[in-house]
Amino acid sequence: MSEHRPSPGPAPRDHPFPASRVEGSSHGELILIGGLATRHRERVREFCLRSGAPVYAEPLSGLREDPRLDPILVHNERMLARGGFDSVIRIGNVPVVRFWRDLDTTLKHVRVSHYSDLPFAGLPRGEVRPIEELSGMAQPAERAFLDQDREKSSALDRILDDEPQSELAMIRALSREIPRGARVYLGNSLPVREWDLAATREPREFAIEANRGANGIDGQLSTFFGWCAPDAENWCIIGDLTALYDANAPWVVPQLGVKFAIVIINNGGGRIFSRVASLRRMDCAVRERLVENAHTFRFEKWAAMWGIESNLHELRPDAAATRRVWERYDALWA
Repeated sequence: MSEHRPSPGPAPRDHPFPASRVEGSSHGELILIGGLATRHRERVREFCLRSGAPVYAEPLSGLREDPRLDPILVHNERMLARGGFDSVIRIGNVPVVRFWRDLDTTLKHVRVSHYSDLPFAGLPRGEVRPIEELSGMAQPAERAFLDQDREKSSALDRILDDEPQSELAMIRALSREIPRGARVYLGNSLPVREWDLAATREPREFAIEANRGANGIDGQLSTFFGWCAPDAENWCIIGDLTALYDANAPWVVPQLGVKFAIVIINNGGGRIFSRVASLRRMDCAVRERLVENAHTFRFEKWAAMWGIESNLHELRPDAAATRRVWERYDALWA
């Protein structure tokens, strides 16, 4: 199973407001880390520490919660559009963040270097080199840039504190409750994005995996069961439509003999599409029916059919609270 498969299809516009560069920030270098094999992490960590450049580390990098890197880690993906970067060092697998796609549209002037085990760049420019060849120095991060990033993170925490029944607040709470050292599988686009945005940054030693792609909604539960490890806490976090698409997967459970938990974020449909800018212009009722596949299903009886009632955790976020959170979060970047 690959650690990450980039989706060539449409994806939500996570920063719908015009980008504005942070006052005092320089046109320097950004280190952008996607999925990263365990054997590379120490080398990449040391490279980042030597450079002192701002680093955006996605969950699959294994470095998102690294305490040594935290002083130079960018916590908010929307900050990347405000950095005024003139070059990007991409390390590992093709990134998930919107900023990566912007490099192929509005930011074509930005130089991109690639260090990866993958044979392709994921962009139409830049040569791919082995991660073992990482060397040199980047420009250190501007303090004003990182200070503003932390201010935005604190503001988001306050928003989530105010709305504990919202989807993002539930993801944050879940990340704090999953046992330390657990293996966490994130199934498809929205869980991947929401974990990146809201999950705790405490160093809890999670081993995180995900699977995305053009047909990424298919086979996620089956992939998770195949990924489960004996003598480990295996957690799967998926959306409701993703669970429905692979509803027969638990047939294999009696053969596994592993400890697992499945968390289904049941928000009544494919709500990632409500964040796609081009679809927001569509009538809400039409979008829910044709694109989001709105439903009123619950999963208790599905779990009972497969005898996994004790393994299922169904999150049912409050839609109004979730909407208020996104509105307030978007307002932070206006």
